Amino acid sequence: MGRFTFKDLFTIGNYNVTAHLTVANIIGSLLVGFILAMWIFYVYRKTYSGVLYSKNFNISLVALTMITSVVMMGISGNLVLALGMVGALSIVRFRAAIKDPKDIVFLFWAISIGIVNGVGLYKLALISSVVIGAVFILFSKSIFVKNPFLVILRYKDEIDQEKVFSIIKKHCHRHRMRSTTMTNNVNEMTIEVRVKSGQESKVAKELKKIGGLDKFMMISYTGELSD
Repeated sequence: MGRFTFKDLFTIGNYNVTAHLTVANIIGSLLVGFILAMWIFYVYRKTYSGVLYSKNFNISLVALTMITSVVMMGISGNLVLALGMVGALSIVRFRAAIKDPKDIVFLFWAISIGIVNGVGLYKLALISSVVIGAVFILFSKSIFVKNPFLVILRYKDEIDQEKVFSIIKKHCHRHRMRSTTMTNNVNEMTIEVRVKSGQESKVAKELKKIGGLDKFMMISYTGELSD
């Protein structure tokens, strides 16, 4: 076995990174990366369930996939370039706040496809993208989660709480007391309920008739942000 030299760092395993990077290979890899990135773009747009859709973020996913492919083509099989890239990335600080955990998943998806595509594993990139995208679409279209309601009752003196909970139990699957606020001028009760299908209007109509009630609100919310 020969002695390992500094020159060998550029040809690990007798594989020179520059030897396989023809114009056709580079364009082909970028084209495949763009097609897969547009699939990610479509899935994100199709399955987005937040309040404000960000087109810029979705475009960034496309660019991120392609840029990662370029990086992987450059450092593939070259230890020096790989170490240099790790050092360069270690000083990068991302300031944008990610509020939705699903956005982090899409970022990781875009980076992963870029890595796999950059090293030439096109079949793995294609099949995994199709399967992951199909799972996202399946969960967004076929599985429905009924959002809870917040029932807010505001009153000055006293109300018949037994009657309140009797109405809620009749029309709701579950309920939970979220908060009770008592001041000198007004009292407020907040109850989270899971209303039975089609019973929303009946709950509101019966609760409004309770004596001593000054204000009634029934708010549909996602558990994270009020609608």
